[in-house]
Amino acid sequence: MSALWPLLLKYLIGLAGISVVVLIHETGHLVMASLMGIGVEVFSFGFGPKLISTQIRGTELRLSMVPVGGYCRLKGSEDLERALRYKGNTFRHTEEGSYYGAHPAKRIATYLGGVLFNVIFAILLYALLAVLPFTLISTEARVATTNTYESLFGTNTSPAWKAGIRTGDVITALSGAEVRDWEELETLLARSSGIERFTVLRGDRELTFLVEGEVRGDDTYRWGLAVMQEAVVGSVRPSSREERAGLLAGDRIISVDDQTVENHLDLLSLLPVDGRQVTLGIERDGPPLSITFTPERDDGGRSAYRFSLASARRSGTPERFSVVRGVVQSLAVAEQTVDSLFGLSQPGGGDLHTSVTGMNRSALLIGDIASLGFEQNPVSGIHALLYLMGVVSISLAIINLFPLPAFDGGQLVMALFEWVSGKEIKPRVYLVLQIVGFVMIALFFAFLSFTDFRHALALRR
Repeated sequence: MSALWPLLLKYLIGLAGISVVVLIHETGHLVMASLMGIGVEVFSFGFGPKLISTQIRGTELRLSMVPVGGYCRLKGSEDLERALRYKGNTFRHTEEGSYYGAHPAKRIATYLGGVLFNVIFAILLYALLAVLPFTLISTEARVATTNTYESLFGTNTSPAWKAGIRTGDVITALSGAEVRDWEELETLLARSSGIERFTVLRGDRELTFLVEGEVRGDDTYRWGLAVMQEAVVGSVRPSSREERAGLLAGDRIISVDDQTVENHLDLLSLLPVDGRQVTLGIERDGPPLSITFTPERDDGGRSAYRFSLASARRSGTPERFSVVRGVVQSLAVAEQTVDSLFGLSQPGGGDLHTSVTGMNRSALLIGDIASLGFEQNPVSGIHALLYLMGVVSISLAIINLFPLPAFDGGQLVMALFEWVSGKEIKPRVYLVLQIVGFVMIALFFAFLSFTDFRHALALRR
C-alpha cells in the first residue's frame, strides 16, 4: 500500500494543476458573459452532484462532488426548451440575459473569453517564472573525447583528441573566456566561429590546445567532447525497483555486472537496455555491496532506470518581470503545440494511441516531472509545475478553437454565421448540435481513457 502513496501524490499534483487551468478557462467565460450582459446560471468547481452552493448576483457558485476542473452554464436553457416545445423556428420572447437573445458579437466575445484567459494566464506564468529564484546544474568541465567511448558515440573522430586534449582533462578557459562548468562551455561553443583555444588542467599542469571544430550541416561545429562526471547516485525514485533493491542517494557505483565503472560514461555504456536483470556494485560506508534488480521498461520495451546521478548546482540570476518574455515563451509553446497536432494529422505522423494522452496520464506526467523537480529542491519543483501548467493552458486554448460542436470553436462558427448571414439558426439545429457535441465529448474522453489504459498495461508487461 505504501508504494501507492508516491504515485497518488504525483497524480494529485498533476490533477490540481490541470484543474486550475480549466477553472481559468471557465472563469474567462464567466467574466466575458457578465461584461456582455449574458447571464450565468451556474459556475461549478468540479462535476457531478452538487455538494454546497451559494448565490452571488444571480449566479450559483457550486462545489460539486468530483473536484476536477469545472464548468460555466450560461442562461438560456429555458428559452431553448420553450422554442422546441412550441416548434418555433426562432427564439422569441427570450428572458433577459439569455444567451440566445444576445447579439452574435456578444456570444463570440463570451466564448473567446475562455481562450483569452488561458493565453493571459500562460503569459503571466512565464513572466513570473523569470523573477523566481532558481538553480542551475553546474557540472565540472571534466571531459572525455568521444573516440574513447565508441559504444556511446559511434566511430566518429574527435577534433579535440586530434589537437591533444585527453579524457580526464578539465577545461578552465576557452579562447581567454573563463569556463566555470560544462554547461557554460556548451554555451560558448554553440557561439563559436570554428576555431578555439582550449585551456585545460591535466593533473597539476595547465596546457593550451588550438582546436578546429568539424562543420555540421546546420553551420555549427562538432568538437568531439563529452562531459564526464562521477557515477554517484543523486536520487532514487520512491517505490521504484531500485529503491526496493536497496539503492540509496550517495551510493557510488563501481561496477555493472562485474565490469568496472570509473565514471558516468562507463555506467551508461554498461547498463543493459533490453530490460534484463542487472547487478550494481556500490561503495557506501563499509565494504562494497551488490544490488540486483530488474529495471522497469518504457513504452518501447527498453530499460527505464529510476535513479539519477548527483550533480552540483549554482544559483541563477533572476530577471525582471517581463510580459514580453511571457508572450515570447507562450508563442513558442503554441508553435510547438500546433506543429505536434499538425504532425499527427499527416500520414506516418505518429500513433494517436501513444502520442495523445487523457487527463489521467497527463496528470501523472505533470506530477511526475514536478516531483522530479521537488526531489532536487522546492524551487525547481515549483518551476516545473508552473511551466507545465502554462503548456496545458496554451494547449487548452488551441484545442478549444477547433470548429467542432464539442468545443468553443463550434459555438464561435455558429455565432459568426448568424452575424454574417443575418439568419438565425433554428432551435432544433441547436439541439442537434448539442447532442452531437455531447456524443463527441463522450467518444473523445472514451478514446483518451482507452489510450491511458493501454499505456498502463504496457508499463506492467
